[in-house]
Amino acid sequence: MEELDDQINESLDILIENEALIGHELRSMLKSFKEEKKAVGYSFGKLCYWHYEAFTDCLNEDIYKVAAAIELLILSFDIIDDLQDNDSDYSWTKTPELSLNVALAMLVMASRTIRETSFEHKSTAIQILEDYALQSINGQQLDLLNTCRDEQSYLQMIEKKSGSLTTMGCLIGEVLAKGEISSEVEEYGRYIGIIQQIKNDIQSLKTWGPKNDLLNKRYSLPIIYLLAQKNDVSKFVINYYNDDIDVFLDNNATENELTNGGAIRYAITIKNVYKFKALNTLENVSVNEVGKDYLKKLMK
Repeated sequence: MEELDDQINESLDILIENEALIGHELRSMLKSFKEEKKAVGYSFGKLCYWHYEAFTDCLNEDIYKVAAAIELLILSFDIIDDLQDNDSDYSWTKTPELSLNVALAMLVMASRTIRETSFEHKSTAIQILEDYALQSINGQQLDLLNTCRDEQSYLQMIEKKSGSLTTMGCLIGEVLAKGEISSEVEEYGRYIGIIQQIKNDIQSLKTWGPKNDLLNKRYSLPIIYLLAQKNDVSKFVINYYNDDIDVFLDNNATENELTNGGAIRYAITIKNVYKFKALNTLENVSVNEVGKDYLKKLMK
């Protein structure tokens, strides 16, 4: 698995170095941001690779370029997301106006990289990249509006925002291999994104810092559950969200309520519902054991 990360990373280095239409400063920032991304791995590129390998009889080495292109798009979205939320300490947040240009360059490079490969079905792959990227942007818009305040609307939002990107990685790999996509891959691809987002939501609440959704008055499944309770803590949190200047938010009491009052367990339960749905769907798809193990890891 580490070898696959290395191959995607090497393809990223080559793409960045060989792009003739960007200047030294832009290239330098792009390299720097990519190095920060390297530390967390290339999960979206790997989704593409494993689905390509599952459905092809002959491996085309250009698949590593496609996986790298997907990671460029994902990194551009990460940068834009961090600049919008203003809750990150990555280097790109230090010079937002310059970093935005880097993100724009990555978006263009992603689709062009796929277009310049030798795959027969590369046009369809680019169509998938564009369609699901737009769905994700729509989800991000809903997230920023912060109006998804019940379970159904929140799950629909993260399906668009996060589920679209994991689906994109899976489907591009599949379509490059066989020229068509399947509803099963599309389905569990979305579920994987939902699962990962719920895990992030839970993790956000474990540290009382700048990325904590509750302190930032954001909505997530545990918070939606907490706000629906009729107790002293939930009343204080509701007033806090309503900008009551006299409200003192007791971090210890709130954290205890999230952990022991059922909010975290509720979010984990919803996550597990999608996990079992994804596992059931995955059983109907002929992914090899290494790829299947990787997918199952993302579903935990």
